[in-house]
Amino acid sequence: MKTDYVKLAQIIDTLKLHFYHGESTTSKCLVDYLKTISTLSDLKEEAYAIKNANNEMRFVNHYFGGDRFRVMATTVKGFSITLENQDVSISLKSVSQKTEKDYPENYDFNTIVETQKQPVIRVEFRASFLARVGHKNAIDYVLRLVNREFFTSHLIKISEIHLATDVQGYNFHELDRQRFRTRKSTTKLHEERNETDSFFFRGKKFTGFSYGQGDDMVRVYNKTVEITKNPDKAFIKMFAWEKNPDYNPDKEVWRIEVQYRRAKLKTMYDDENGLLDGFENVLNAIPSLWKRALDSFTLIDLEEEIALEHFLGWSRNALGYKMPLETQTVRMRIHRADVHPLWLAISSWNFSIGSKIKILTAPVTGAFQWVSNSIKSLLSTLLKYSGDLSPKIIEDAFIRAEEETIKDKQLSLVDNAVNNTLDYLGACVRHSLATGENGFTQRDTFTTLEKNLSSYVREVTNSLFDMSFHNETSGLYDYTASRSKILSKSFQKLASA
Repeated sequence: MKTDYVKLAQIIDTLKLHFYHGESTTSKCLVDYLKTISTLSDLKEEAYAIKNANNEMRFVNHYFGGDRFRVMATTVKGFSITLENQDVSISLKSVSQKTEKDYPENYDFNTIVETQKQPVIRVEFRASFLARVGHKNAIDYVLRLVNREFFTSHLIKISEIHLATDVQGYNFHELDRQRFRTRKSTTKLHEERNETDSFFFRGKKFTGFSYGQGDDMVRVYNKTVEITKNPDKAFIKMFAWEKNPDYNPDKEVWRIEVQYRRAKLKTMYDDENGLLDGFENVLNAIPSLWKRALDSFTLIDLEEEIALEHFLGWSRNALGYKMPLETQTVRMRIHRADVHPLWLAISSWNFSIGSKIKILTAPVTGAFQWVSNSIKSLLSTLLKYSGDLSPKIIEDAFIRAEEETIKDKQLSLVDNAVNNTLDYLGACVRHSLATGENGFTQRDTFTTLEKNLSSYVREVTNSLFDMSFHNETSGLYDYTASRSKILSKSFQKLASA
């Protein structure tokens, strides 16, 4: 298979930022920001009075220094004001409604105050602006504007980012759906007449497909066809493709586009950049995010005949008879296949190879409702099973559960509970060290365990040398499964966290 693929450009195609008030926010910052919001609200009212069926034509011009913006009559959900120009869209809201007169006399407005942890500025960059000046210059422009016109103490989060690579030399087709190795179950075609599908067609021409959903997805589509339909997207030719000496205007261009939203980003961690919740961490980890996408949605090198068999769901045997393809056969073929040369050609992001990203899941413990439901289920099941709920019946149930636990794990019910709790605490500590978040602050579990865990352990490890388990089959004692060793192992895991 030929490998002369051309990587025309790699760009950030979509970028959305959320600004929060920072730790150094003062009362003066909040009052001044509210004044700005109030001024813009008056302009919004003027825009709202404009009669036009097209909301894009309902605006009032306003200048911030040398930057002209349109104050729009309408805004995005959750914000009160939206400003737009040819480069960015900025939406604003205030979390404080206190003016100067609402503060005590002689109040020090330089006092640092706590604010609600919610975004007060939303910024969405135009794709053409990102392509024209690059994402770093685009971000610098917005930072200067926010610092100059709104407030200087802020925390920035990336709410959405799209990474795009444009290629020539390979034309995707419907059979390529069978050439992707992925764990995602959502894989659809998208017809242009039906935006809810995910395989792209224009007329009878196949133009792409997508994998995944919303927070974490990959799109592969014919960029040339998209530009033909939407000429306003042709800016990418001038700003990127035509600067590449290998660009051939007579060949179609295909785009591989990766989409991440903050709900997914904040669960990601890599050793070089830490948790991808911070603004700079995400930008520094772009090569790693690209690598993860290609690793998660991998184009594999399957021959067309094999891909067709997967598509049809059957193959022909030596005698020419149709034979249904077993699911395991398809899985093994996909598992053993090599990565497609195209994926190898685009594996780096602007000549940088990313590191492996881990997905962090916060340790959770069930709500008390789970305990309540379990007790209800226990009593209901026992009554159906035994026809009685006497103390002896309940006691026998616990004794039987204890015997099963000792047989399966060489632990009593209490030992097993303590062992699981130690593992849970270790997982919490490791998650806290990686993310800086302490889940214990939301409940009193840690305090309770810290006070009582030593007595629990002392109780269940009493007379350790008499706690070895007797193997009835061999007649021997199994010291390797004693409580002391199992609990020590859990303590070691907790300490190593």
